Amino acid sequence: MLKKVFQAFILVFAVSGLFAQEGTGVPHVSQIRAEARNNFIRLTWVDSPDATGPVYIFRSMRPFSGTIPANSRPVVVKYGEQYYIDDTEEIENIYYFIAASDTSGRRYDIIIPKINSTNVNIAQAPEAEEPPVIEIHEPVLGISNLRVTRDGDRLIITYDTTGPRKNAILYRSMQPVRRPQDLLNAVVVQSGIDSPFVDFPVPGISWYYAVIYEDEISGGNMGIKPGINATVSAASITGDEAVERAIRPIPLPDMSLRNAMSDSFFMTDIFDKVPLSSDTERMLNNTQMPSKAPLTLKKPRVFTVDMQSPAGGEESALFQIIKEYFEKRDWEGARAGLQHYLTLPRSKDVEARARFYLGQTLYFTGNYKEALFEFLSIKSLYPAESNIWIDAILTAMVY
Repeated sequence: MLKKVFQAFILVFAVSGLFAQEGTGVPHVSQIRAEARNNFIRLTWVDSPDATGPVYIFRSMRPFSGTIPANSRPVVVKYGEQYYIDDTEEIENIYYFIAASDTSGRRYDIIIPKINSTNVNIAQAPEAEEPPVIEIHEPVLGISNLRVTRDGDRLIITYDTTGPRKNAILYRSMQPVRRPQDLLNAVVVQSGIDSPFVDFPVPGISWYYAVIYEDEISGGNMGIKPGINATVSAASITGDEAVERAIRPIPLPDMSLRNAMSDSFFMTDIFDKVPLSSDTERMLNNTQMPSKAPLTLKKPRVFTVDMQSPAGGEESALFQIIKEYFEKRDWEGARAGLQHYLTLPRSKDVEARARFYLGQTLYFTGNYKEALFEFLSIKSLYPAESNIWIDAILTAMVY
């Protein structure tokens, strides 16, 4: 008995020592709860007020003993959501650990039993008398149930809409559209469409479609939901219908007047070559077609806040990229550095500035479609600057 009391005292002392670090303690989620019903588990928790980045949910069939297994792959849930529904796939005993993180990408892997970690025994959970009901906190609004059907040599696109009527844009691609980045490989079929819409794509090719509201594109908030507003199955026409439509009766041969009338009716085909005068030849040689003036590119722009060396943090790495590559107009180096910089989660303002510079590097390297996408994604934060660059990119695309 004394041994168990001593062990419990040592555990409480160790945990309290961890919370004494850095003055305010280690950020962590709290009040973790797990409710099991049939094969579904609903996790709830309270986010850490000191770490406002996404939370990472780890799942294991064994208890978390101080460390996270190396092969564990967490589920990432955005800050503020504070719930997650898991399908256990007939696993009887599951252990969960939820780690907090800050906006710079730092994760706090401190495991506290019954605070940010728990376990659920499905075998002991009471069976539900009725089928489980999963609450959807965010109702699906806008475009849904997008589907494509074949009708001869055409494809008919239909979808459902809820909410206010908006301007919808139809995209077509030879690859599935799963993320906003996939729109770079798609083409705009038509803007302002209504359901149903008839499309005549190239026969013999597999096509995928997506329908997005125009205000979502201009605001940089393009929600791609496969199976809802983007098709997951390819649609195509075989081309037989197009071939049948192109068949026409073979035209009659042209009648030759020379065969119908005597040679004396026509003038001879042989003419004496008359040389040009020296003045005419000189004028032709000196005549040159006017050449097209080269495209004038915009000058790169840098925010004032990024021209001064910060004290540290995530802005310090962005400042180094600006100094080492961007100001020296090493566009390939700047593009690679910025793309690597954006692989980690950043604060909203810093990420927008980084994408502002990435859009410029793509513009200067001739990647106009990718550059346009970057400026559209930050237009809501920097409308004036983004519109200037969007105009320049569109000018370059049609030059």
